[in-house]
Amino acid sequence: MILVAIIVIATQTTYAQYLADALRFSQFQNSSTARFDGLGGYKSAIGGDLSSLYGNPAGIGMFSKSEFNFTPSFKLRNNNVEFLNGNSTAANSNVDLNNIGVVFHSKTFKRNDLDKGVISLNLGIGYQKRNAFKNDFLFDGTTSSNGLGDFFAETATSENTAQNNLGNVNGAAYDSFLIDEAANNPTLYFPITSKNAKQIQTIDRAGGSTSVDFSLGLNIGNKVFVGAGVGLASFRYTSFEQTNERGQFRFNNKDTNYDVDYNRNFDTEGSGLNAKLGLIIKPVNEFRIGLSFESPTYFNVTDNYSEELINNIDAIEGSDSYPFDYQLRTPSKLNGGLAYFFADKGFISADIGFVDYSSINFSSDDSPTDLRTNRNSRQNFKNVVNYSVGGEFRLQPNVMLRLGYQVQGNPYKNLSNSDFEVKSISGGLGYRFGSYYLDMSLVNSNDRLLYSNYALANGSEPLATINTTRNSVNLTFGVRF
Repeated sequence: MILVAIIVIATQTTYAQYLADALRFSQFQNSSTARFDGLGGYKSAIGGDLSSLYGNPAGIGMFSKSEFNFTPSFKLRNNNVEFLNGNSTAANSNVDLNNIGVVFHSKTFKRNDLDKGVISLNLGIGYQKRNAFKNDFLFDGTTSSNGLGDFFAETATSENTAQNNLGNVNGAAYDSFLIDEAANNPTLYFPITSKNAKQIQTIDRAGGSTSVDFSLGLNIGNKVFVGAGVGLASFRYTSFEQTNERGQFRFNNKDTNYDVDYNRNFDTEGSGLNAKLGLIIKPVNEFRIGLSFESPTYFNVTDNYSEELINNIDAIEGSDSYPFDYQLRTPSKLNGGLAYFFADKGFISADIGFVDYSSINFSSDDSPTDLRTNRNSRQNFKNVVNYSVGGEFRLQPNVMLRLGYQVQGNPYKNLSNSDFEVKSISGGLGYRFGSYYLDMSLVNSNDRLLYSNYALANGSEPLATINTTRNSVNLTFGVRF
């Protein structure tokens, strides 16, 4: 439990930080239009929707006309934070573009039976937002023990050097009287701060994961639809994470106030490539079977991590930076689905997907970091099963009602599934008018995060539990031509 918590929060320990980042950049969902969002997420057996660009490319083969649409969304996040026996709440929001895409329909030239062989070949191009990292937190509490003095005592001792040779941040901690060296061992450090110190935690996160996708879909006899696609993926993640701690240190039998900021700055970006294959079979008009495979995404990543300690009372500060380049291979994804249509009244569809997060692979020019990161990935992450169900009912010839439910599995081996699954409920409406259509969906989900801005060897650092409720309103406007 302690090790997994450390991984979740991305500690200063280099390999643990990269392990947490590897999971963060591997957890994404392919984007959907508001129609599919209202159905509980992507439905691999439906097809004929621009969501097929990002999920099952076989669905591109079901288009009988060319089509363009785009999906903006309004996202609202409500955070409830439990920290040091206290609770606090915060809310933030933003407007985003979930996806924009176009499918070009092209019939094949036929002289004989028009319903046999390859009937059409369609090309789709789209941009999607696969993950949004934006969220802000602010909370505080009073530590009964295990504050920044304990943390810097450990990191300074790990340097195994005298105080005049410490790194910039640990040196600033020594100069600020957070730590002192042992009398009989100048390379061993201990905290001299009081056990009851006030902490204020500030986290500002931004960025996201996106992809530009190209897909081809074939319609074979209106019974079999096959597709293939490639995605040019990228991400950018920035985070400012601060612990302000105020208390007293004891030096020469005298208590003196201290006020310091420990800041961590993350700035990571990567670009990569993946491929998708898909199949939809329609044995009868009422029933469809869908299957899709997404290869791992192979990322090249540039990571710029830095930390600093600022003494707000005396003119003391120190900073260290750790630029690093590495390669990341995310897990592959396998997804299958069924759909049953009730003539022109609507349909019901269910999907199940498989992702093995223990297969995440990290590689760089630093072999020890690679070995530790990949070993801990196998030890602490697991395969998950994601599933969803949804349906659409035609209220009027041009008005549709949609409902959906989705569960994303918990990727942590040693943490409760019920606590770390992400469950979503959704609903939506669709309206068709001539060649145009407008869809709207509302998606509500809840997730949980364990957080600390630093970690101690025995796992006793003060942990915050952040429960986030996310609501998004999505609108898709489209036209067929």
